[in-house]
Amino acid sequence: MKKLCVSIVALIAGLSILSAQTGTVAGKVVEAESGFEVIGGSILVVGTDFGTVTDLDGTYKLDLAPGTYTLEFSYVGFASQQFNDVVVSANNLTSLDVQLAEETINLDVDITVKARSVKNTETALLTIQRKAPVVLDGISSAQISKSGDSDVASAVRRVTGVTVEGGKYVYVRGLGDRYSKTTLNAAEVPGLDPNRNTVQMDLFPTNLIDNILVYKTFSPNLPGDFTG
Repeated sequence: MKKLCVSIVALIAGLSILSAQTGTVAGKVVEAESGFEVIGGSILVVGTDFGTVTDLDGTYKLDLAPGTYTLEFSYVGFASQQFNDVVVSANNLTSLDVQLAEETINLDVDITVKARSVKNTETALLTIQRKAPVVLDGISSAQISKSGDSDVASAVRRVTGVTVEGGKYVYVRGLGDRYSKTTLNAAEVPGLDPNRNTVQMDLFPTNLIDNILVYKTFSPNLPGDFTG
């Protein structure tokens, strides 16, 4: 009986050591021309069925066993890229940021076809919502143009669960301003009022906005202080 117990303990310890022997490859994928984040881009470990996709900020993360890999990055309308000899070591982070260039197709009749992702339509917004790992809502610039709203504060009040105080301060699901955080292209926007944690949204004209996204649950890609 003692031998059996010792064997079980040794097996568990061995499995714990093996599970810890992984490394991480992480980075961000953007469009080479515009610098916009590539949302839903594919990252594949060549020679395997293992891979992942980029999140709403274009970032990705792969946990792999130590070794040397070839990674392929692809997205519809963009030329795929392969990176050879990507070294992964145990308990270490390997950073790999990627820029994808738009794919140009040259035909025999000398016609050049270029594809570009569009993020300001209702369809694009629905795609973002469908792929999001958290609960979010929003409004696209196409919808805003139909409503005629001239600033973000006027437009965002049309999102379910959002209220606007004083024509400029936005609250989600009735929570106070300490639970709000505003970002523009993934960069935090500071407020002008020292007594509030929210931004005066009437300062932003809607003709500069592709879409407005409202996160209604915790999200790991947002700053830690967005909950107050």
